[in-house]
Amino acid sequence: MLGELSYEGMFEPEPVEDETPGAYRGWRLVLPGEVVYEFKARRGAFDSWSVQPGSARRQGVPAEDPRTLIVDARTVLGLSGLRLADVLSELTATVANEAVRLQDAPSAEKLSTMDYNLADGHLTGHPRLVLNKGRVGFSAVDRESYAPESGTDIQLRWFAVHRDHAQFRSVPELGEQLLLLDELDAEQRTEFTERVQEAGDPADYLWLPVHPWQADEIIGTLYAAELASGLLIDLGPSRDHYRPHQTVRTLANVSRPGRRDVKTAVSVRNTLVYRGLDSAATLAGPAVTSWLKQVSAADPLLSERYRFELLGEVASVSVRHPLFGNLEELPYRFHETLGALWREPLLSTLAEDEQALSFAALPYRDPEGNSVLTELIRRSGLAAEEWLSRVLDLTLTPLLQWLLRYGVGFCPHGQNLVLIVDQDGRPLRVAIKDFAQGVDLLDEELDCYASLDPEVEMLRWPAHLLAQSLFSSVFSGQLRFWAEILFDDLDLSRARFWELVREIVRAYRAHNPDVAERFDACRLFAPDVERVTLNREHLAGKGFDKVERDDEFDVRWGRAPNPLHAPDPAGAW
Repeated sequence: MLGELSYEGMFEPEPVEDETPGAYRGWRLVLPGEVVYEFKARRGAFDSWSVQPGSARRQGVPAEDPRTLIVDARTVLGLSGLRLADVLSELTATVANEAVRLQDAPSAEKLSTMDYNLADGHLTGHPRLVLNKGRVGFSAVDRESYAPESGTDIQLRWFAVHRDHAQFRSVPELGEQLLLLDELDAEQRTEFTERVQEAGDPADYLWLPVHPWQADEIIGTLYAAELASGLLIDLGPSRDHYRPHQTVRTLANVSRPGRRDVKTAVSVRNTLVYRGLDSAATLAGPAVTSWLKQVSAADPLLSERYRFELLGEVASVSVRHPLFGNLEELPYRFHETLGALWREPLLSTLAEDEQALSFAALPYRDPEGNSVLTELIRRSGLAAEEWLSRVLDLTLTPLLQWLLRYGVGFCPHGQNLVLIVDQDGRPLRVAIKDFAQGVDLLDEELDCYASLDPEVEMLRWPAHLLAQSLFSSVFSGQLRFWAEILFDDLDLSRARFWELVREIVRAYRAHNPDVAERFDACRLFAPDVERVTLNREHLAGKGFDKVERDDEFDVRWGRAPNPLHAPDPAGAW
């Protein structure tokens, strides 16, 4: 909290020690009421702060409860009354969820070889948002039942909804009946069909899985009339068991790993939004998947040289509430209560000797202080620079190709990127997911856009804002943390780390002169960039009940030095 809120300009600590390049330095933060926090930190890329663990002291004694910092800083942060109470509640829930995680925290070595879907339950949450596991709406019992940290499997509840109020989409090669054949055993399909026949003609209904929390808390209340009238039919639980990812609403089938992941609507508020499913984006997912895969297959760099894997969203269902669905003035969360999206399972893309790790797992530190990044490098037998260069190339070159040649901006944060390594931890390729709500386009017409389904509406951005997908999600959102970890663990200088990043980006421009103009329009080497300030928006709490979701790439405030522009004379990048 001290580091990220200082990075976003909400705190203004003052140095109390002279600076020694690369070393932690003493800082003091004076808050109203003459409350003083002292801690050690060093400045890094984007003028960020890396706070030494265990160094923070309040009024001379160890600072141990982050809620006390919120109370001390409430006037500085603009928090009072209901908003202060809300933030304290969400922070308490975040700490409680982290406490559960820490009870069974695996070693970095163990996590680095753990099954991808099980490892998600051991991760620490969004690295930049300090209230990152609040899950507002979950009770303590819900946390034990549905939070990834609980290690508990979940059975989805299936419902049938009348086609007058639901729509289905899929990639051309799938279709509704084939999807159900793949996802449900014959005995269960027969059982569900018999239940629908009690209310009407099965041909008049679409089936979809629903998260059990959503079924109890939202469907059982907001859809009570539809359940009573037979427009919606509760078919019962599936026999398969699923394990939730960090996002809570995305679940992987652990009974039948070859079956697809399911993304469901879960109307809890976690981080910046309620985690429902936007209808337009949900229905667009399969068309966007088909288009992306078509483009990728025709590009040897993406499909052959880098094998940049697209985990496609192959089918979806979205339901429009018969009453609330027509009230456009209602907050978006009332329009995103019932839907499902099926995604290709990661494990089906892996060879027998390959291991998949979420990028969100790479900065993980175990109770002994060991990181997964360092463990993978150690296991690989490669020099740190060589291992890192491979990962940077496998990640950045395909993302640059998508951005600059095809005008596609993904949302490549740690949860959406997957690193695939061999059994020795050597990087092989990268996969990406989340297309329905995580892909935007340029605000110009590229030839490749002509093959995109004209019914699909996607946000359009000028080049420099579309490039924020890289700055926010990769450079600032992930790599600035990696640089500090590898400096501490392996003595890889931060200046050398960022030089490796610049080398990859420069090489792309040099090898692709035909897109140099668009490259320059993205301002990747600009002296400074807009600072993304997620905590400012989160703490303000003004967007939770908007009629529409934010159409901003990210909330931006102020500017920060761009480490891609040039090295820092002091060696911070």
